[in-house]
Amino acid sequence: MSQSLLAIKNRIQTVESIRKITNAMKLISSSRYLKLKSIYDSNIEYLSLTKKQMELCLFYADYSKSKLPTCMTTNDGEKTLYILVTSTLGLCGAYYHNIEKFSEKFLTKNDDVIFIGEKGYRHFKNRVGKVYDEFINLENNLSFDEVNAFRHILDSYYRKEKYKAIYIIYSGFNDKHEVKPICEKLLPLEVKENSKNPAELEPIFENSPNQVADLSVPYYLDALIYNYLLESKMCEEFSRKNSMDNASTSAKKLINELTISYNKIRQQRITQEITEIISGSGDSLELF
Repeated sequence: MSQSLLAIKNRIQTVESIRKITNAMKLISSSRYLKLKSIYDSNIEYLSLTKKQMELCLFYADYSKSKLPTCMTTNDGEKTLYILVTSTLGLCGAYYHNIEKFSEKFLTKNDDVIFIGEKGYRHFKNRVGKVYDEFINLENNLSFDEVNAFRHILDSYYRKEKYKAIYIIYSGFNDKHEVKPICEKLLPLEVKENSKNPAELEPIFENSPNQVADLSVPYYLDALIYNYLLESKMCEEFSRKNSMDNASTSAKKLINELTISYNKIRQQRITQEITEIISGSGDSLELF
């Protein structure tokens, strides 16, 4: 019985240590999530303004005699390029499992893939066509400058390889603030044509609407890609926070159950010792 008490006590100490670790990880993920959310909210405003500016420029631009920006041209290629955004770290519940199952609906041997995150690279690297692995750690030090460089390389891939389209698969939030996988088309960039001027007054362009549009469209695409990557990173930290919170709650519940078991066995042992003492006392009195 003493060995049983010692085993339960050691297990309580082990689970308590794990609970402290998972609770600390929950606090870290919560802090990272709030920081990312602040950046994401600011970028949403920038993205909205950039989109309005781009639509205004395109409303007045005339591309009948000039070339469209690279990100708006359509290629005649047969292959599709996907950007798969997953995680490098684990302990985030069903976050990766859900996006893995979702990606299997799209990725085939005929598709080329740019991997962001090691989890997706390990799972799909032998299941797709050409593999681009130079951006696996892009989310680790995510910044607008890094995204701008990434977009320039996307443009070069789009021109050189003649992909018919580029899609991004990432994790986002739905209306109920639940994490779910999403697939969005990046290139060619599709912009809805406005039948009327988006602005109240006709703007003055320097030098021309086409030149201003050529400059504004890439900035919008940078903000759009940055938005997708920020949301994916937010979902990862949000999932990890919830996973660690559930683990801490389960550990606390297990500690309570083990403590009850420990107290029951300890009480049985005390009762048994008292019974043995009383029985021993009765035998001693009979001798007199």
